Amino acid sequence: MIANTKTATKFPHNCIYSMNKKIDDKELIAQSLQGDHTAFGILVDRYKNALYRHCFAILQDEYTAEDVAQETFITAYFKLKLYKSEYKFATWLFKIGTNKALNVLRKNSKTVRVDDDFFAHQKSKHPGPDTQALFNELEHAVTLLKPKHQLAVRLHYWQGMKYADIATLMSVSEGTVKSLIYRAKTQLKKELL
Repeated sequence: MIANTKTATKFPHNCIYSMNKKIDDKELIAQSLQGDHTAFGILVDRYKNALYRHCFAILQDEYTAEDVAQETFITAYFKLKLYKSEYKFATWLFKIGTNKALNVLRKNSKTVRVDDDFFAHQKSKHPGPDTQALFNELEHAVTLLKPKHQLAVRLHYWQGMKYADIATLMSVSEGTVKSLIYRAKTQLKKELL
């Protein structure tokens, strides 16, 4: 079924995918909308690890994060015709994943937990007991924030996302993101002082 040539591989639906260059998301989306399941499979392969890590950072549970990531791809596939090409596909996909993860948290009444990787790279190589205690206290304080505040803080400070990207991902204005982060920092100061 798959015929190889020097420059391309032929997949079902007579779509040609170059082996020498990365196919951009918009082209894969267009092919997917025409019924090419292989094109959507390439999108899944491209984003599955990042989406899983994103969901895990919110949910702090391997199996739930895996389920939410899979559900996100299923939803994205069936709602692909609603995707607006002026946005990055990854942003749209992560927005779906974020919403699904937050719904799971609401349903289970869990709080979002702090990502330990962030603290690991913030610590010195040999933190003293006082430094370790401070990080533990900060970690605990962040877990007490509301889920939206935790998400905004994590995306901005831990994943390095810009306010505009966070706003798109969370379906809020950029001003709301700034407000969420400001409120989170205010709450953290109260908790820590």
